[in-house]
Amino acid sequence: MSAPPSLFSRLLHSRVLPPALGGIVLAAILFGLHRALAKISLGQVLAAIGATPQAQLAHALLLTALSLVIMTIYDLPGIIFARRLEGFPRLGVRRVALASGCAYALSHVLGAAALTAAAVRVRLYAQWAVPAAGIARIVTLSGVMFTLGTATLLGFVLAIHPSDVPLFGAALAPDALRAIGAMLWLVPACYIAAAGFERKLVLFGKAIPRPGPALAVAQILLSCADTGCACAILYVVLPSLPGLSYAHVLGIYLAAFAGGLVSALPGGVGVFDSVLLLGLAGYMDAADALGAILLFRLLYYVLPALIAGMAFSGHEIWLSVRERQFPVADK
Repeated sequence: MSAPPSLFSRLLHSRVLPPALGGIVLAAILFGLHRALAKISLGQVLAAIGATPQAQLAHALLLTALSLVIMTIYDLPGIIFARRLEGFPRLGVRRVALASGCAYALSHVLGAAALTAAAVRVRLYAQWAVPAAGIARIVTLSGVMFTLGTATLLGFVLAIHPSDVPLFGAALAPDALRAIGAMLWLVPACYIAAAGFERKLVLFGKAIPRPGPALAVAQILLSCADTGCACAILYVVLPSLPGLSYAHVLGIYLAAFAGGLVSALPGGVGVFDSVLLLGLAGYMDAADALGAILLFRLLYYVLPALIAGMAFSGHEIWLSVRERQFPVADK
Protein backbone atom coordinates (compact mmCIF):
# COMPACT_ATOMS: atom_id res chain seq x y z
CA MET A 1 0.00 0.00 0.00
CA SER A 2 1.49 3.33 -1.10
CA ALA A 3 1.88 6.22 1.31
CA PRO A 4 -0.66 9.04 1.06
CA PRO A 5 0.55 12.13 -0.82
CA SER A 6 2.17 14.81 1.31
CA LEU A 7 0.62 18.22 1.91
CA PHE A 8 3.25 19.79 -0.34
CA SER A 9 2.38 17.36 -3.14
CA ARG A 10 -1.36 18.03 -2.78
CA LEU A 11 -0.79 21.79 -2.88
CA LEU A 12 1.43 21.55 -5.97
CA HIS A 13 -1.20 19.66 -7.94
CA SER A 14 -4.27 21.42 -6.60
CA ARG A 15 -6.54 23.59 -8.74
CA VAL A 16 -5.85 26.67 -6.63
CA LEU A 17 -2.13 27.01 -5.88
CA PRO A 18 -0.60 26.67 -9.39
CA PRO A 19 -2.80 29.36 -11.02
CA ALA A 20 -2.31 31.66 -8.02
CA LEU A 21 1.44 31.13 -8.15
CA GLY A 22 1.44 31.84 -11.88
CA GLY A 23 -0.39 35.12 -11.30
CA ILE A 24 2.03 36.15 -8.57
CA VAL A 25 5.04 35.36 -10.75
CA LEU A 26 3.56 37.30 -13.68
CA ALA A 27 2.95 40.34 -11.50
CA ALA A 28 6.48 40.09 -10.10
CA ILE A 29 7.91 39.84 -13.64
CA LEU A 30 6.16 43.03 -14.73
CA PHE A 31 7.28 44.86 -11.59
CA GLY A 32 10.86 43.57 -11.84
CA LEU A 33 11.23 44.41 -15.52
CA HIS A 34 9.75 47.86 -14.99
CA ARG A 35 12.20 48.55 -12.17
CA ALA A 36 15.16 47.25 -14.20
CA LEU A 37 14.25 49.23 -17.32
CA ALA A 38 13.56 52.39 -15.31
CA LYS A 39 17.23 52.49 -14.34
CA ILE A 40 18.42 52.38 -17.95
CA SER A 41 17.58 55.25 -20.31
CA LEU A 42 17.65 54.97 -24.08
CA GLY A 43 20.26 57.71 -24.28
CA GLN A 44 22.58 55.85 -21.92
CA VAL A 45 22.19 52.64 -23.88
CA LEU A 46 22.92 54.34 -27.20
CA ALA A 47 25.95 56.10 -25.74
CA ALA A 48 27.34 52.85 -24.34
CA ILE A 49 26.76 51.02 -27.62
CA GLY A 50 28.30 53.87 -29.61
CA ALA A 51 31.41 53.86 -27.44
CA THR A 52 31.95 50.11 -27.98
CA PRO A 53 33.79 48.99 -31.14
CA GLN A 54 31.59 46.92 -33.46
CA ALA A 55 33.86 43.88 -33.24
CA GLN A 56 33.63 43.88 -29.45
CA LEU A 57 29.86 44.37 -29.58
CA ALA A 58 29.46 41.44 -32.00
CA HIS A 59 31.62 39.29 -29.74
CA ALA A 60 29.51 40.27 -26.73
CA LEU A 61 26.29 39.37 -28.56
CA LEU A 62 27.67 35.93 -29.43
CA LEU A 63 28.63 35.39 -25.80
CA THR A 64 25.15 36.52 -24.75
CA ALA A 65 23.63 33.90 -27.05
CA LEU A 66 25.90 31.26 -25.50
CA SER A 67 24.89 32.45 -22.03
CA LEU A 68 21.22 32.06 -22.97
CA VAL A 69 21.88 28.47 -24.06
CA ILE A 70 23.56 27.72 -20.72
CA MET A 71 20.56 29.19 -18.89
CA THR A 72 18.20 26.83 -20.74
CA ILE A 73 20.16 23.73 -19.66
CA TYR A 74 20.90 24.87 -16.11
CA ASP A 75 18.28 22.49 -14.67
CA LEU A 76 19.62 19.39 -16.45
CA PRO A 77 21.60 17.97 -13.51
CA GLY A 78 18.55 18.36 -11.28
CA ILE A 79 16.26 16.78 -13.87
CA ILE A 80 18.62 13.82 -14.35
CA PHE A 81 18.65 13.37 -10.57
CA ALA A 82 14.84 13.67 -10.34
CA ARG A 83 14.29 11.14 -13.15
CA ARG A 84 15.47 8.39 -10.81
CA LEU A 85 12.13 8.69 -9.02
CA GLU A 86 9.20 6.52 -10.04
CA GLY A 87 6.46 8.32 -11.91
CA PHE A 88 8.68 11.09 -13.23
CA PRO A 89 7.15 12.29 -16.52
CA ARG A 90 8.98 12.63 -19.78
CA LEU A 91 10.00 16.27 -20.27
CA GLY A 92 10.81 17.45 -23.76
CA VAL A 93 13.57 19.88 -24.68
CA ARG A 94 11.16 22.83 -24.96
CA ARG A 95 9.78 22.30 -21.45
CA VAL A 96 13.22 21.98 -19.89
CA ALA A 97 14.44 25.09 -21.73
CA LEU A 98 11.34 27.07 -20.70
CA ALA A 99 11.53 26.20 -17.00
CA SER A 100 15.30 26.43 -16.70
CA GLY A 101 15.71 29.60 -18.78
CA CYS A 102 12.79 31.44 -17.18
CA ALA A 103 13.80 30.53 -13.63
CA TYR A 104 17.38 31.64 -14.18
CA ALA A 105 16.85 34.81 -16.22
CA LEU A 106 13.83 36.12 -14.31
CA SER A 107 15.46 35.69 -10.90
CA HIS A 108 17.95 38.38 -11.96
CA VAL A 109 15.25 41.04 -12.14
CA LEU A 110 12.96 39.69 -9.43
CA GLY A 111 15.59 39.63 -6.67
CA ALA A 112 15.94 37.03 -3.88
CA ALA A 113 17.13 34.61 -6.55
CA ALA A 114 16.80 31.43 -4.47
CA LEU A 115 13.12 32.08 -3.74
CA THR A 116 12.02 33.56 -7.07
CA ALA A 117 13.77 30.93 -9.19
CA ALA A 118 12.19 28.22 -7.03
CA ALA A 119 8.74 29.81 -7.49
CA VAL A 120 9.09 29.77 -11.28
CA ARG A 121 10.28 26.16 -11.26
CA VAL A 122 7.47 25.03 -8.96
CA ARG A 123 4.87 26.76 -11.14
CA LEU A 124 6.08 25.17 -14.39
CA TYR A 125 7.15 21.69 -13.30
CA ALA A 126 3.94 21.17 -11.30
CA GLN A 127 1.96 21.78 -14.50
CA TRP A 128 3.76 18.91 -16.16
CA ALA A 129 2.90 16.44 -13.36
CA VAL A 130 6.41 16.34 -11.91
CA PRO A 131 6.07 14.81 -8.43
CA ALA A 132 6.79 17.01 -5.43
CA ALA A 133 9.93 15.03 -4.59
CA GLY A 134 11.16 15.54 -8.15
CA ILE A 135 10.57 19.30 -8.01
CA ALA A 136 12.40 19.42 -4.70
CA ARG A 137 15.41 17.69 -6.27
CA ILE A 138 15.46 20.04 -9.26
CA VAL A 139 15.13 23.15 -7.09
CA THR A 140 17.79 21.96 -4.66
CA LEU A 141 20.43 21.00 -7.23
CA SER A 142 19.83 24.09 -9.36
CA GLY A 143 19.86 26.29 -6.27
CA VAL A 144 23.28 25.18 -5.01
CA MET A 145 25.01 25.33 -8.39
CA PHE A 146 25.90 29.02 -8.30
CA THR A 147 27.54 28.67 -4.89
CA LEU A 148 29.57 25.70 -6.08
CA GLY A 149 30.74 27.48 -9.22
CA THR A 150 31.55 30.71 -7.40
CA ALA A 151 33.58 28.90 -4.73
CA THR A 152 35.51 27.01 -7.41
CA LEU A 153 36.29 30.05 -9.57
CA LEU A 154 36.96 32.42 -6.68
CA GLY A 155 39.32 29.87 -5.17
CA PHE A 156 41.13 29.73 -8.51
CA VAL A 157 41.40 33.52 -8.77
CA LEU A 158 42.67 33.85 -5.20
CA ALA A 159 45.31 31.22 -5.93
CA ILE A 160 46.47 32.82 -9.18
CA HIS A 161 45.72 36.57 -8.82
CA PRO A 162 44.96 37.23 -5.14
CA SER A 163 45.59 40.96 -5.39
CA ASP A 164 42.86 41.45 -8.02
CA VAL A 165 39.91 40.76 -5.71
CA PRO A 166 38.38 44.12 -4.64
CA LEU A 167 38.06 45.00 -0.95
CA PHE A 168 40.46 42.24 0.14
CA GLY A 169 43.28 42.32 -2.43
CA ALA A 170 45.07 45.26 -0.83
CA ALA A 171 44.13 44.50 2.77
CA LEU A 172 45.42 40.95 3.18
CA ALA A 173 48.74 39.33 2.37
CA PRO A 174 48.83 37.25 -0.84
CA ASP A 175 49.59 34.06 1.11
CA ALA A 176 46.53 34.64 3.31
CA LEU A 177 44.37 35.11 0.23
CA ARG A 178 45.78 31.93 -1.32
CA ALA A 179 44.90 30.09 1.88
CA ILE A 180 41.34 31.42 1.63
CA GLY A 181 41.26 30.23 -1.97
CA ALA A 182 42.34 26.75 -0.90
CA MET A 183 39.59 26.70 1.72
CA LEU A 184 37.05 27.72 -0.92
CA TRP A 185 38.11 24.72 -3.00
CA LEU A 186 37.05 22.57 -0.06
CA VAL A 187 33.41 23.54 -0.76
CA PRO A 188 33.13 21.74 -4.14
CA ALA A 189 35.49 18.98 -2.98
CA CYS A 190 33.33 18.21 0.05
CA TYR A 191 30.18 18.42 -2.05
CA ILE A 192 31.51 15.86 -4.54
CA ALA A 193 32.58 13.57 -1.70
CA ALA A 194 29.21 13.89 0.05
CA ALA A 195 27.35 13.31 -3.23
CA GLY A 196 29.03 9.94 -3.63
CA PHE A 197 29.14 8.90 0.02
CA GLU A 198 27.88 5.35 0.30
CA ARG A 199 26.58 5.44 3.86
CA LYS A 200 22.95 6.42 4.35
CA LEU A 201 22.52 10.06 5.30
CA VAL A 202 19.58 10.78 7.59
CA LEU A 203 18.36 14.27 8.56
CA PHE A 204 15.38 14.82 10.86
CA GLY A 205 14.49 11.17 10.52
CA LYS A 206 14.42 11.20 6.70
CA ALA A 207 16.93 9.70 4.31
CA ILE A 208 18.62 12.34 2.13
CA PRO A 209 19.13 11.18 -1.47
CA ARG A 210 22.41 12.09 -3.11
CA PRO A 211 23.05 12.76 -6.81
CA GLY A 212 26.38 10.95 -7.05
CA PRO A 213 29.84 12.33 -7.89
CA ALA A 214 29.28 12.46 -11.66
CA LEU A 215 26.27 14.78 -11.36
CA ALA A 216 28.08 16.83 -8.70
CA VAL A 217 30.99 17.41 -11.07
CA ALA A 218 28.53 18.26 -13.88
CA GLN A 219 26.89 20.85 -11.61
CA ILE A 220 30.22 22.51 -10.87
CA LEU A 221 31.35 22.54 -14.51
CA LEU A 222 28.04 23.95 -15.73
CA SER A 223 28.05 26.65 -13.06
CA CYS A 224 31.65 27.60 -13.87
CA ALA A 225 30.78 27.79 -17.56
CA ASP A 226 27.80 30.02 -16.78
CA THR A 227 29.77 32.43 -14.59
CA GLY A 228 32.77 32.38 -16.91
CA CYS A 229 30.59 33.23 -19.90
CA ALA A 230 28.87 36.07 -18.03
CA CYS A 231 32.23 37.53 -17.05
CA ALA A 232 33.43 37.18 -20.64
CA ILE A 233 30.55 39.43 -21.76
CA LEU A 234 31.73 42.11 -19.36
CA TYR A 235 35.35 41.62 -20.39
CA VAL A 236 34.77 42.12 -24.12
CA VAL A 237 32.75 45.34 -23.65
CA LEU A 238 35.46 46.88 -21.47
CA PRO A 239 38.10 49.03 -23.18
CA SER A 240 41.20 47.05 -24.14
CA LEU A 241 43.85 48.14 -21.65
CA PRO A 242 47.31 46.78 -20.81
CA GLY A 243 47.34 44.70 -17.67
CA LEU A 244 43.59 44.11 -17.66
CA SER A 245 43.37 40.41 -18.44
CA TYR A 246 40.34 38.14 -18.28
CA ALA A 247 41.66 36.64 -15.03
CA HIS A 248 41.80 40.13 -13.50
CA VAL A 249 38.24 40.91 -14.56
CA LEU A 250 37.05 37.52 -13.31
CA GLY A 251 38.33 38.29 -9.81
CA ILE A 252 36.58 41.67 -9.81
CA TYR A 253 33.40 40.18 -11.26
CA LEU A 254 33.18 37.35 -8.73
CA ALA A 255 33.62 39.74 -5.81
CA ALA A 256 30.96 42.07 -7.24
CA PHE A 257 28.52 39.26 -8.00
CA ALA A 258 28.94 37.77 -4.52
CA GLY A 259 28.29 41.16 -2.95
CA GLY A 260 25.22 41.71 -5.10
CA LEU A 261 23.92 38.25 -4.27
CA VAL A 262 24.27 38.84 -0.54
CA SER A 263 22.39 42.14 -0.91
CA ALA A 264 19.37 40.23 -2.37
CA LEU A 265 18.61 43.27 -4.54
CA PRO A 266 17.43 42.56 -8.13
CA GLY A 267 20.59 42.09 -10.17
CA GLY A 268 22.61 43.33 -7.18
CA VAL A 269 21.83 46.90 -8.27
CA GLY A 270 24.12 49.35 -6.52
CA VAL A 271 26.32 46.82 -4.73
CA PHE A 272 27.37 44.98 -7.89
CA ASP A 273 28.16 48.19 -9.77
CA SER A 274 30.02 49.76 -6.84
CA VAL A 275 32.35 46.80 -6.37
CA LEU A 276 32.97 46.63 -10.13
CA LEU A 277 33.84 50.34 -10.21
CA LEU A 278 36.13 49.92 -7.23
CA GLY A 279 37.94 47.03 -8.86
CA LEU A 280 38.24 48.74 -12.25
CA ALA A 281 39.30 52.12 -10.81
CA GLY A 282 42.97 51.27 -11.21
CA TYR A 283 42.60 50.56 -14.92
CA MET A 284 40.21 53.14 -16.38
CA ASP A 285 38.10 56.24 -15.78
CA ALA A 286 34.82 55.79 -13.97
CA ALA A 287 32.86 57.06 -17.01
CA ASP A 288 34.33 54.38 -19.29
CA ALA A 289 33.72 51.69 -16.68
CA LEU A 290 30.11 52.83 -16.15
CA GLY A 291 29.37 52.66 -19.87
CA ALA A 292 30.72 49.11 -20.09
CA ILE A 293 28.82 48.03 -16.96
CA LEU A 294 25.60 49.48 -18.36
CA LEU A 295 26.04 47.60 -21.63
CA PHE A 296 26.81 44.40 -19.70
CA ARG A 297 23.62 44.82 -17.66
CA LEU A 298 21.62 45.27 -20.82
CA LEU A 299 23.07 42.15 -22.44
CA TYR A 300 23.24 39.79 -19.47
CA TYR A 301 20.35 40.90 -17.26
CA VAL A 302 17.73 42.86 -19.18
CA LEU A 303 17.75 41.11 -22.58
CA PRO A 304 17.45 37.53 -21.20
CA ALA A 305 14.84 38.70 -18.67
CA LEU A 306 12.76 40.28 -21.46
CA ILE A 307 12.94 37.09 -23.51
CA ALA A 308 12.11 34.93 -20.48
CA GLY A 309 9.30 37.28 -19.44
CA MET A 310 7.67 37.06 -22.86
CA ALA A 311 8.11 33.27 -22.93
CA PHE A 312 6.62 32.80 -19.46
CA SER A 313 3.75 35.21 -20.13
CA GLY A 314 3.00 33.55 -23.47
CA HIS A 315 2.96 30.15 -21.79
CA GLU A 316 0.59 31.37 -19.08
CA ILE A 317 -1.75 32.90 -21.66
CA TRP A 318 -1.71 29.73 -23.76
CA LEU A 319 -2.40 27.64 -20.65
CA SER A 320 -5.30 29.86 -19.64
CA VAL A 321 -6.86 29.64 -23.12
CA ARG A 322 -6.40 25.86 -23.23
CA GLU A 323 -8.01 25.38 -19.84
CA ARG A 324 -11.04 27.44 -20.89
CA GLN A 325 -11.41 25.38 -24.06
CA PHE A 326 -10.73 22.02 -22.37
CA PRO A 327 -11.63 22.49 -18.70
CA VAL A 328 -11.40 18.80 -17.84
CA ALA A 329 -8.25 18.03 -19.78
CA ASP A 330 -5.38 16.54 -17.84
CA LYS A 331 -2.30 18.64 -17.44
